Amino acid sequence: MGSAIAGARGATLKKYLARPELSVLVILVVMLVMAATLQDNFFQSRSIVRNINAFAPLILLTMGQAVVIISGGIDLSTGSALSLLTCVLTSVMKHDNGVTGVYAIAIALVVAAAIGIVNGIGIGYLRIPPVIVTFATSFIWLGAALFLRPTPGGESVPWFKWFYDVGALPHAPGAAKWISSILPPALWLIIIGVVFWAFIRRTKAGRYFYAVGSNNDSAFESGINTARVQMYACVTNSMFLLLAALFFVGQNQSGDARMGDPLTLKAIAAAVVGGIALSGGRGSVYFAIAGALILSLVNKIIFFANIPYAYQTLVGGVIVIAAIASSQAYTLYRRRGASRLKGR
Repeated sequence: MGSAIAGARGATLKKYLARPELSVLVILVVMLVMAATLQDNFFQSRSIVRNINAFAPLILLTMGQAVVIISGGIDLSTGSALSLLTCVLTSVMKHDNGVTGVYAIAIALVVAAAIGIVNGIGIGYLRIPPVIVTFATSFIWLGAALFLRPTPGGESVPWFKWFYDVGALPHAPGAAKWISSILPPALWLIIIGVVFWAFIRRTKAGRYFYAVGSNNDSAFESGINTARVQMYACVTNSMFLLLAALFFVGQNQSGDARMGDPLTLKAIAAAVVGGIALSGGRGSVYFAIAGALILSLVNKIIFFANIPYAYQTLVGGVIVIAAIASSQAYTLYRRRGASRLKGR
């Protein structure tokens, strides 16, 4: 009996060690150790809150991008869509009228859904390559954002600061400030995103994301409405963009048509670092969060290592490539090992 239990435990351990995501966790632990070594107060509460606030936007964008990639697409309009949502929010809100904050969220929700539907129609129904569709729509979202907000600015109701820092509110009670110091709003937004994906993942559409991403034609022949599934994936991505937009407006109290530009490729890179296969159908959105953390820690390590500014981009690129290469190498190693066992 004991040997059977030990054998079962050994098999379970081997199963987890064979998962390609293990390399992502190893890289994340190494990056955390390096960051903690270079920054003395890395694990102090204030530093943790600052890091959560700094990392949250990329985490949310990476989760959304991961969903699209898993379903067999890719979204190059992420940054422009995010910028548009911040401009929509700050164009509707009036600082002296708190109710307009509710209106702004409702309208931004509709705009976010429309963004996902337009991208989804192009990818799923018109069968245009995702790179071309989203590259084209990125200019549409950018143009709309510039129309609403030619220069950074706009208005935001005071309570919208909750999405960034409850303690920043003028009449926030002491308990709220204490809770915010432990569980900042940015973390709550990430938790909302995780719960949202956990719900979607257990639905039929969530299972179809992987099927369509693995083989679109086979999924279609199996009776799956692949076009609708890809549109659902794009709309899901837009909901993560909305969460990130709420955070940015709460933080800056303004909108900016160009603020999302550098985040598009970062979100794609973070998803790949987190083990999401660009070919689609493989990977975990939860481990994409780890990829976003790794990419965010790269900048922190470079800063505290006092690397000259002229070399920061170069060093950052090398670290990202090394992280992706090690993850892919581990996956390849495990596959070859599994092939040898099957051959026997």
